[in-house]
Amino acid sequence: MSLLTRLWISVIVAMLLALTGSFVVSVKTARDYLAQQLYAQSSDSATSLALSMSQQSKDAAMSELLVSALFDSGHFEAIVYRDPLGHVLVERRNAPAAPDAPAWFVELMPLRSRAGEALVSDGWKQAGKIEVLASTRFAYGALWQGTLKLAATLLVIGLLLGGAVTLLMRWVRRPLAIIVEQAQAIGERRFITIVEPPVKELRIVVRAMNAMVGRVQAMFAEQAARMDQLRDDANRDPLTRLPNRSLFMGRLRDVLDDELAPPAGSLLVMRVNDLIGLNRRLGRARADALILACVNTLQKILDDHPEALLGRLNGAEFGLLLPNVDGTGAQSIGEAVLVALDKLYRREYTDQRPIAALGWTLYQRGQTSTDVLLRVDAAVMKAESATVPLANSDDATSVSPVVHTDTWRSQIELAVDDRSFELATYPVLRSDGAVLHQEAMLRLVTQDGQRLTAGQFMPAASRLGMTAVLDLLALELAIAHLELQGDDIAVNLSPLSLEQQEFLPALKLLLDRAGDKTRRLWLELSERGLDEAHGLEAVSRLSEMLSAYGARLGIEHFGRHFSAMPRLHTVRIDYLKLDGAFIADIDSHEGNQRFVKAVVDVAGSLDIRVIAERVVTDAEWHTLSELGVNAATGPAVTARAKQQS
Repeated sequence: MSLLTRLWISVIVAMLLALTGSFVVSVKTARDYLAQQLYAQSSDSATSLALSMSQQSKDAAMSELLVSALFDSGHFEAIVYRDPLGHVLVERRNAPAAPDAPAWFVELMPLRSRAGEALVSDGWKQAGKIEVLASTRFAYGALWQGTLKLAATLLVIGLLLGGAVTLLMRWVRRPLAIIVEQAQAIGERRFITIVEPPVKELRIVVRAMNAMVGRVQAMFAEQAARMDQLRDDANRDPLTRLPNRSLFMGRLRDVLDDELAPPAGSLLVMRVNDLIGLNRRLGRARADALILACVNTLQKILDDHPEALLGRLNGAEFGLLLPNVDGTGAQSIGEAVLVALDKLYRREYTDQRPIAALGWTLYQRGQTSTDVLLRVDAAVMKAESATVPLANSDDATSVSPVVHTDTWRSQIELAVDDRSFELATYPVLRSDGAVLHQEAMLRLVTQDGQRLTAGQFMPAASRLGMTAVLDLLALELAIAHLELQGDDIAVNLSPLSLEQQEFLPALKLLLDRAGDKTRRLWLELSERGLDEAHGLEAVSRLSEMLSAYGARLGIEHFGRHFSAMPRLHTVRIDYLKLDGAFIADIDSHEGNQRFVKAVVDVAGSLDIRVIAERVVTDAEWHTLSELGVNAATGPAVTARAKQQS
């Protein structure tokens, strides 16, 4: 029983005792008062009758007449006239009349009225004694009516006091409930601050807890800044702050393997001509200024391609990874870069033209990063000897072009109506080799039986506003899948789905129907969802809902948008999936090892699992296990799971 409930019961009991005591005392006081009034009436009537009889003759007829006259008024139970020796001379009695009150009340509150007495004189001698006993009938009626009015009054007062106490408890309960919520959040490794309540005692408690939360938040912000620095030191070029070759190659490996990534795109490489000679002729400062101007130029041109990745591969080379950009788009971007670079020459950033040579090639999922790099390197060498320093690889046109989204709407809607979707699952193994869960990927089955990966149709679904429909359908398939196999299952959700108002209510209905199977359900969002407008608020609502059903919530591709890290302590997250770009060749990359170890330490303090994405080699698996990563997924993990089975 809660403290407020006990306090409310105590106040109500005390109030009831006070009102009951007041009621009992008031009724008994009224009864005693009426008994005194009856006695006074009897005494006054006896005195008046005795005086009248003293002034009249003492014959029996007159005495009987006077007694009868008083008795016939109807307010007396008995009148008795006795001689000095106590013999009854005149007696009048009535059978006790039914009182004007319930029998149980009469029995509970008896009126014990005494008889009034007075002496009748004959001159200086005593002629007799009069005894008068008043009737209690009307007194019971008055007492009963008074008791009813008193009970009604006290009942109204009790209800008003009860309502006032209830309102008071509710007023106190609100800040207490917020304090309890904050304490529970701290117990769940979520550190939130609350508004100080108006109650002085509670204000002191809240102020102390908020101060503690503030210190914890500052600590996490400091740790996040340290990890951000570790990540940048290991994966950023010191001069341009662009991704270095290691991170760029890791991201390229991801897009060639990841089913959620666009299935095709372009890779463009720009090589600055004679950078060493430029350093010697113009000096390092002028060369660095040229490099920064080239970076600024490339970033402006890529403003219309938010999914593109720009990196510095070495001193003179820059790479542009362009998902969903076909050959025409890559050629157009290359031409725009050449025009912008020529402006740099006219502004005297360099003493030679052309400033750089550009080569591009198309890629598609399933190819190796080595093959793609060989093709684009050949294209750059071709561009260096061409009149216009822009070329593509000889077999670039043999790569499947990127599919446009013009015809996607009808195809996706038809597939939704026909439920032409299925799940492909891949194992996620703990560091000890046991299965943590199965990661499910949505497939669209076309009418000719072709299976399209999410990376092929989800970009179009995002532009068409259909992500919520597909996410709910994927969840339905996952819940049905849980009935057929014993492993937990993880499903990816699009951050765009959380922006649609109907998504969370529909998700709740789906979880209601799933019953206990929700405890085996893992849902994960891209880290980008934490950075978008109202993203953290939407994720918090999703986290609260999933927590109520026992489902787990995770963040995938963690590390790409690192600004979300300081805010993770405000959301209940169960696991993180480290972006595969930081996992690539981690066995030989000490910088990324330090970064992953820092993430594991901070996540462990928040009771959050850390899972590695895109583990390709056994060496990466063993290194991650030594760093404390809880689980992993990727080609090497799938192969290990098949060996174990």
